Amino acid sequence: MRLKALALCLMTGFTTLAQAQDSTQTLQQALKQVPEQVLTVPEAMQLYFIDVQAWRALEPSGSTPDGMRRLALAQWIRPLQSVGYGLDQWSTNAKIPFDTLSYFAAFGQAPGDVTYWGLKDKQSAAKLAASLKQADFTEVGGGVPGLIANGEANKMDMTKASGRDPWRGDMGKASFVLPLDTALVQASAPSGMAALAKPAPSVADSGIVAAALNGLKVAVPAGGGRIVQAAIISPVLGLAAVDPVKVLSSAPGDTDSAARKLKALAESSGRGIPPYFAGIIADAQVNNAPSVVMSLSYADCAIAKQAVEGIGAAWKQDMAGVVTAEVSGRAVPSDKLCAAVVSVTGAKAENAGNPIFSQVMNRYMQRDFSVLQIGASR
Repeated sequence: MRLKALALCLMTGFTTLAQAQDSTQTLQQALKQVPEQVLTVPEAMQLYFIDVQAWRALEPSGSTPDGMRRLALAQWIRPLQSVGYGLDQWSTNAKIPFDTLSYFAAFGQAPGDVTYWGLKDKQSAAKLAASLKQADFTEVGGGVPGLIANGEANKMDMTKASGRDPWRGDMGKASFVLPLDTALVQASAPSGMAALAKPAPSVADSGIVAAALNGLKVAVPAGGGRIVQAAIISPVLGLAAVDPVKVLSSAPGDTDSAARKLKALAESSGRGIPPYFAGIIADAQVNNAPSVVMSLSYADCAIAKQAVEGIGAAWKQDMAGVVTAEVSGRAVPSDKLCAAVVSVTGAKAENAGNPIFSQVMNRYMQRDFSVLQIGASR
């Protein structure tokens, strides 16, 4: 009995240690809820993610303007568009304390955008759904069990509009909400909810995303680092002058076809890094210093090493005069693929902001982020 108990304790300890060593755990949990089909949408940034606990850990005693400004990806996540009014006000209207949430993830453009509210377990998700039904949400028929809503699809109700309410917003649009494992799915209409209720295969099941995640995990060690927010990116980001549909016309997982098409596009687009299958741009806090990690998936490590060198050179050429930071990179093998991973790390944090990520997003919004531009060579 003593030996069995010791073995059980050791197994539990090893499991806990393994989990602690994976900084991408919460991000992976979110990606498991999202259908892989999202990766075929011709957008530069296909999915947005914010780790609530990692962000709050930056300022345990309360958020400051620097911390709020750090949430650059919140503008694409519907319920977080209300967070600027204060976390207490947000929590009251959301029917759940902000600090008890795990993450937010979102994809799509309004009014077809979809948001995932990540909670710590199924019981917490069910409790939030029950709280919504005690407010103004009611059950919706149509064959999707558990679906609830607080109004009509894609219809504005200005009498209920409130910029402080994450379930309504300043245009008074209704929310359709579906409990899904440890999360709630929020959308503006019930259409598509049946498909969202069965996310397998998910984004987390994608080999090209798994390779990028593996690279991100190596760059952000769990012992001293946390991922605050991240975006799944497609080659569209690096091929601004090319029709996005041509870039992502291959079926999910068909890396051979994708590689041929991307190579042809790269050869016609001038200077840049080798074409990648998918990638992740992450805002991280590593050893109390703000950092940006770019992890791109490639067919092999020889190409990934070329990309690392190209990204480093492009950063020094285009961004070095904008923000002071240390640039490092490596190729990280992953199953049959390989990730090109480049970290850009600033000085020890004086506040809760991340000036490096802010500059990346500023350039992206201005359509001027050329560090990941795809081309025949640098």
